[in-house]
Amino acid sequence: MKSPTPDCVLVRPGELSLKGGNRRRFEKILRRNLRLALEHALGEAPRIEKRHGRFYLLDPRDPRKTARLAARVFGVANASPASRVPAEPAALEQAALKLLERRLEEAAPRTFAVRVRRADKRFPIRSGPFAAEVGARVLEAHPGLKVDLDAPELELGIEIREEGAFVFLEKIPGSGGLPVGSEGRVLSLLSGGIDSPVASWMMMKRGCRVEFLHFDSSPFTGPGSLEKVRRLARILDSWQGGTKVFVCPFAEIQKVLRARRGESYRTLLYRRFMMRIAGALASRRRLGALVTGDSLGQVASQTLANLRVVHAAAADLPVFRPLVGLDKEETIALARRIGTYETSIEPYEDCCTLFQPRSPATAGKAETAAALEAGLDLEGLTAGALENLRELDLDAPPGPGGSPGGGPAR
Repeated sequence: MKSPTPDCVLVRPGELSLKGGNRRRFEKILRRNLRLALEHALGEAPRIEKRHGRFYLLDPRDPRKTARLAARVFGVANASPASRVPAEPAALEQAALKLLERRLEEAAPRTFAVRVRRADKRFPIRSGPFAAEVGARVLEAHPGLKVDLDAPELELGIEIREEGAFVFLEKIPGSGGLPVGSEGRVLSLLSGGIDSPVASWMMMKRGCRVEFLHFDSSPFTGPGSLEKVRRLARILDSWQGGTKVFVCPFAEIQKVLRARRGESYRTLLYRRFMMRIAGALASRRRLGALVTGDSLGQVASQTLANLRVVHAAAADLPVFRPLVGLDKEETIALARRIGTYETSIEPYEDCCTLFQPRSPATAGKAETAAALEAGLDLEGLTAGALENLRELDLDAPPGPGGSPGGGPAR
């Protein structure tokens, strides 16, 4: 028998199996997202078929690369480059041995295991006995190998299903979660730091399509800060596609707030205005919630009392804080995983630290913040900020002085 080479990719969804009567809708969205992701990365997507809880990417040009790309799509538990084989014991044993021999030419594992999943009960041998039978054949051909069912260096997988039988050597871990777009759209407040990109990614993982709002304090901050946000947004776009980023000029509002008394509340007043503007933009774009990178107690503005002060300005929209229970090291680990960490740690000027008070309030009160805002034209300042929003072009090269290109918000 000719040595088999992978000629398809098995894509195994994760939580979709729990969706009951709604499962078909989730599967339809996942199929669309797989196609779009593969078209974007490869220029064209292989043919996609769905049968009995599996997606099959058929005849891809590069099965392993295709499997890696598919595994990044939210909603995918794992993916395997696989060889289609007749559902006959002898054919499967021979294909498994040949596939193993190809891998042994590339590496030298000392232990192995055979995992068989027999979904098609018409196959004459049960999973356990057939795995033992294939394992015995492997040991006959390669006596230097040893069986290790707990932590093998190499796993030989066989799936026997109604639509065919498949042999594979790896399961590439997927992103898990739910397909982007299955849970609606949200607006994330994106800074240039570590936390907000991770919070945004976590909402994507829960099925939300995330749009972004960045507050720009030019000319007090340099063009490099905005360029850094553009690069972070491009990384996040690789996880969902079709990302929109809006930039709000914020320096004039900060100057107004700096001139008022109550210095210890200054950062809280900044954040309350951000919530007002974000809430108005979300309502305009019919987005279902706001997202922030707050982690309880991490900095002075994120104490429980101060989060309540800021939240009070968020109108009627829910505010999701996916990092609220994580410590900094857990957030950093996620930032490394998703690819934003190295960009996030580059030096940048944060609008919230501009004109930062010497002794910020740590146990603020909403009524005190409201009293400090008394006399301000809250609606006028918010409307003016919205009027000057612009949409960031993620594909545009940096403009003069390093500033990213963009146009008026739509």
